[in-house]
Amino acid sequence: MKFTNLLSLLALALMLAGCGEQAVSGVLLTGNLDNANGLDVFLDKASIGGANNVLTKAPIASDGSFELAFPEGLDPGIYQLRVGAQRAAIALNGRDGKVTVNGDVNGFSKYNFEVAGSADAATMVNTMKQLNSSRPTMKDIETIVDTVSNPMTAAFIAFNALSRAGGQGLEVHKKALGRLTAGSDFAEPYQKYVSNLEAMVAAQRSQERIQVGMPAPDIDLASPDGKKYKLSDLKGQVVLLDFWASWCGPCRRENPNVVKVYNKYKKDGFTIYSVSLDGMDPRRTAGMDANQLARANEGQKKRWVDAIQKDGLVWPYHVSELKKWSGQVSAEYGVRGIPKTFLIDREGMIAAVGLRGAVEIEQELKRVL
Repeated sequence: MKFTNLLSLLALALMLAGCGEQAVSGVLLTGNLDNANGLDVFLDKASIGGANNVLTKAPIASDGSFELAFPEGLDPGIYQLRVGAQRAAIALNGRDGKVTVNGDVNGFSKYNFEVAGSADAATMVNTMKQLNSSRPTMKDIETIVDTVSNPMTAAFIAFNALSRAGGQGLEVHKKALGRLTAGSDFAEPYQKYVSNLEAMVAAQRSQERIQVGMPAPDIDLASPDGKKYKLSDLKGQVVLLDFWASWCGPCRRENPNVVKVYNKYKKDGFTIYSVSLDGMDPRRTAGMDANQLARANEGQKKRWVDAIQKDGLVWPYHVSELKKWSGQVSAEYGVRGIPKTFLIDREGMIAAVGLRGAVEIEQELKRVL
């Protein structure tokens, strides 16, 4: 052990012995990690959108034990413990004394360890353990943001969990940012991130072919049983126009959110008009005769119908051109990726574009209803 680190430990030990537990102002991180003999343990100060700051390191003894001492204490924040290629985040509130970490280094990045001595650290570890054992939805992350007691924990989890969600995570990011105090280390960089994300979303929406305030172009297509439904016939109701497909993984994961909102607001004059991009690309059907084309389309239609039933899409307005990306309707609406939604008000005007997740859909829907 380095001489300076030994002095720090001695100073902390004297402080603990002379003042008693209630007077502790320092922090001692200690623990035992199996299969970590010969490695070092690092403690970093975590950041939002920037590099972490390395604070200190210590060797792990042959029995797996380690100690990191901070006699002057640590600021409230999110910290990262690193051992070899394994790393895990913990939250500290600035009032923690002795915090203990016990587990196996091989499961460290998946938070397969126990932490004691800090309620905030335990909450962070337990929450991350749950997130690592499942595929969290946007609603799951929003629930964490709403319920965890430490605002920095909420911000850290939202920022990292939604890093690939782009504009779809904007509202959850705003919630997490709103919980941070002005003096928080995360406040300024998170505000910058959210502002950049808002600008990106605004730029994307400015290039949309269909803009808010425009009349919704009419659609007149057939359902799986051949019955035609016109979008304009739904005037007087608020309509979520939803472009999707049975083969689209993100669409299928989004469907439970759409169903949830439909069931909650259908009695208030809300419905959904679903346009499927199932079917055969004309480039693949060019060499088919009429019988081959009919069989191919029947297979595509079956997958479409099966997805409607499996996902519980119980509204009647399901239509498709069965031309995949070559349909005229998707081209007219400028659909370049799915799922893609357009909220249409009672007068047939576009009220919102690109809504995703039950929270975002419901927020705009209540405004229009």
